[in-house]
Parts: sequence; C-alpha cells; structure tokens
Amino acid sequence: MSTNDKPLVSVLMTTYNREKYLAIAVESVLASTYENFELIIVDDQSKDKSYEIALSYAQKDKRVKVFKNEKNLGDYPNRNKAASLANGKYLKYVDADDMIYPTGLEVMVSGMEKFPEAGIVDNP
Repeated sequence: MSTNDKPLVSVLMTTYNREKYLAIAVESVLASTYENFELIIVDDQSKDKSYEIALSYAQKDKRVKVFKNEKNLGDYPNRNKAASLANGKYLKYVDADDMIYPTGLEVMVSGMEKFPEAGIVDNP
C-alpha cells in the first residue's frame, strides 16, 4: 500500500485497561494474510499501560494509528469514535481482548467484494 492509497479495511480496536491482552490482539491483526488495512486503536483513558503498548506498535508499523480520548467515553461511544476515524471502505471491529484468525480479513474482503450488496460478513 503506497502512502497515498486509502486502506480498504479499517480494523477498529477500542481499549480500556486491557494491557494484559492488548499485545496479543494487535499481533493477531498484524499477522493478517490481508495487508491493505489500517488498525485504529482508541484508548478510553486507561489507567494501566494499554496506551503505551498501543503506541509501541504504532512506532513499529505505519498501519497502526493510536488515539487517546480526552475523557472516558464508555464502550459504545468509544466504538463510534473509532469508526469516525476510519478511512477504509470496510470496518472490522476486533476487541482488545480478542484475536482474529490470520485469514479473517482476507475472507471478509473477499466476501464483501464478491457480494457488494451484502451488509455484513461474519468471520468464521
């Protein structure tokens, strides 16, 4: 992906006090067989090291973009905030305490591109 191209997929990850799981979640996204994505991580004023962990990944991979809310928004408003920052045609939420299969984004994009009238593709 060149620097002028928009990513096709925006992977959205919100976090609040998930330092124990965040690295595994981020690494699962970065291990994707599909590479035309951005990973947007929005920290909701964590009191642990979640924000610092997220920043460390942004320093290593330009696809990772990290934001920190000025005040705690709560779960769903924070998800909406993450979506508002997305540049991709498709959105995929991956929770900060979850993982995605390496082929998950590839399957999603393939399904959406093959069936553009579909409103959602769920990863197996």
